Amino acid sequence: MKIFTLLTAAFLCSASSLYGQCVKGNCFNGFGTQNWENGDYYEGSWQKGLPDGHGEFSWDNGDSYKGRFKNGKMNGQGRYRWKNGDWYNGDWKDGKMSGRGTYFWNKEAATYEGNFEDDKITQIETQPSKEVPEISK
Repeated sequence: MKIFTLLTAAFLCSASSLYGQCVKGNCFNGFGTQNWENGDYYEGSWQKGLPDGHGEFSWDNGDSYKGRFKNGKMNGQGRYRWKNGDWYNGDWKDGKMSGRGTYFWNKEAATYEGNFEDDKITQIETQPSKEVPEISK
């Protein structure tokens, strides 16, 4: 699933103190807003200079994530929206879709609900609304 975007997200979160500027609040231990020169943006909870807790990350390419972070990675409940209109709402572990969730393919108007592991569908629990396309990488 859009591995490049997710890996970029993990990298940007871990490199936050190197390439971004805290424009509001406390971006080390607390709640703050940080902007990057490339147009990326994060607002939320911080711990040791990394997103940790609830927050929202928006990328310059139009993708966004709103939910829980742990040690700079998407972790816990969250919703990721891609620029193309696809979205995933569910569990995350170490920056990857893992656990229960719902994925929506905008172009095909297809929805999948079930289990994911390492960004892959592992078990279909409900019949998809249409034929489920492959999760692109």
